Amino acid sequence: MQTIEQNNLQDQTEVLIESNHQFNILSMNTVDKLQVNIQSSISKLNQLMIKAQDITQKNHQNQELCLKAVQVVQVASIGLMQIMNINELLENKVLSIEKSASSLNITCTRHQLNQYTTNLVLDYMNHIILENVLELLDQFQQLEKQQKRNLAIYLAKFQSCIEILPGATRVQHNDLFAISFDHQDWQMIYPFIEKKQLSSDEQIKKSYDKVAQGILLGNAMISKGSEYNGELKKSFMEGFGALYYGLNKKKMKSRADHFLVEAKEEDAFKAWNLPDTGILKKFLPAILPSISFNKKIYIPKLFRKINKEYILNQYNQGTINKINNDCGIYYPDQMISLDDLFKNDINQDRVQVRVLCHENLKFKGVDGFMSMFKSTRNKEFNFDKIIIHIHGGGFVAMSSRSHQTYTRKWANNMRVPIFSIDYKIAPDHPYPEGLDDCWQAYMFIITFIQKFFNIIPSKVVLVGDSAGGNLVAALTIQAIKAGVRVPDGILLAYPALLLNMKTFTPSFLVSLDDSLLHHTVLKLCIRSYVQKEYNTQIDPMLSPSIVSDEIMRQFPKTRIVVGTQDPLHDESFRFLQKLVLLKKDVKLIEYQSMPHGFLSFDIINGMKEAKQTVIDAQNYLLEMLN
Repeated sequence: MQTIEQNNLQDQTEVLIESNHQFNILSMNTVDKLQVNIQSSISKLNQLMIKAQDITQKNHQNQELCLKAVQVVQVASIGLMQIMNINELLENKVLSIEKSASSLNITCTRHQLNQYTTNLVLDYMNHIILENVLELLDQFQQLEKQQKRNLAIYLAKFQSCIEILPGATRVQHNDLFAISFDHQDWQMIYPFIEKKQLSSDEQIKKSYDKVAQGILLGNAMISKGSEYNGELKKSFMEGFGALYYGLNKKKMKSRADHFLVEAKEEDAFKAWNLPDTGILKKFLPAILPSISFNKKIYIPKLFRKINKEYILNQYNQGTINKINNDCGIYYPDQMISLDDLFKNDINQDRVQVRVLCHENLKFKGVDGFMSMFKSTRNKEFNFDKIIIHIHGGGFVAMSSRSHQTYTRKWANNMRVPIFSIDYKIAPDHPYPEGLDDCWQAYMFIITFIQKFFNIIPSKVVLVGDSAGGNLVAALTIQAIKAGVRVPDGILLAYPALLLNMKTFTPSFLVSLDDSLLHHTVLKLCIRSYVQKEYNTQIDPMLSPSIVSDEIMRQFPKTRIVVGTQDPLHDESFRFLQKLVLLKKDVKLIEYQSMPHGFLSFDIINGMKEAKQTVIDAQNYLLEMLN
């Protein structure tokens, strides 16, 4: 350990830095001060460009070497321009920004410049990326295959850093993650936060490493298969890759990391979908808890659709972040039959929903729409509480099936029915199609489900993880905006609450080294889900954390669970802060050193620490149901 002296948060307070410079969200450590990092980065970037240009001149006949060297020059040139502009700001000079508009330009003023968050990015860039790239360029012509992969990995990290640097310069000075933890804003929200240490940091890292090995193996085997054409060859080589890389952990990590850097959209999402496809799909039932009732229903779309026209009209009218009371409920003249509800008709646009329960649900007949007005009083037992679950998967992968590792436990332990929505996923079905599926399912369940099952839901709680957390928050916002029944509570597990990649937050740096929520895949997911005509900066159903106070004042009980080693960590606290300021019923559990996706890791050979997170989430759900 080394001690760095710091004067204030902009100049930083005294902290201890681990020798390997591991980024730590809790202390937000940096090795050097901003001015030191600026000068050091400028020097290293100039060295990079000289070395890369020298490589192109000496190897002009080697196309592969020249292309890689040119890539280094391109990225380094942009980074150098950015850092020199930041230096000019500090010296009170006029920025020498090129006339061409670019999202990579530094556009803030000196007064706006947040030196602290800017330094976080520059410090990582300087000590983790540039030093390693320089070392690799020194032996560029003699690089072995694995070293070439390492160079590609560092260059991808470098690219992500220059993409987030403009946002880092513009972070508000009063942002939660730009102020000290003894600031009054943190003191205000501390009573609503429970910090949990499930094990030692070292033990949690060991536990996650086991899970990460499985993730890396999946990426490595998909990477191997992607080299071949034809499904049969791909499948065979994926199987071969699983055996080969399973026996060679070092090569597996190198291959997987390189795959994530240069992965095609289709291949990257295929790796995330492994639990729902191929061999893993066959093995999944063996690790799932038993459940008495597990059936799929196919819900018709009977309510006003959330489609492109609906969203863009609100953009144009300036009402996307306002209460519109525009539900436009449509009641059919004749309700579908129970048989139709269980029928998957590919010619009809329906929403697949998995229904889980600890005991068999009783079916009810339907005589037509008017039957909903008949008395429901009888001697049969009716469930009066339900949970509606929306799965995660970056909007592009997974399903209710792969999330049964914990939803079945909840159904058995809480003894309430769980409706798990299989919304359509991107890139084939981008925003707002998945949200519309969740909306149609929600409206149907709260309006008509009592006509099909022995369920009369007086209490409805929504729960979603990651992308599912985004959709739960967005669905709640839509219910409030439309003027319909709002859920009685929502549980957001490590939710994606801000999809604007131009906005920087310190926890994003975790994604640069994360096996699950890798920075390149994170960007692929958002690009696939959010098409160009939609605006993540004004649309609260894309970025729930920007929701207006008018809407948030009507939010139900809200519970949040998140780990400190999660790229999505920070936005949960900003969301919490907004709810606290409006005096809403909100609580958050922050698990020390836990990664993204922990609910799904409570499996055989998973993370033993994850078991408690599933129990804690269950307790939150019960609290809101009761």
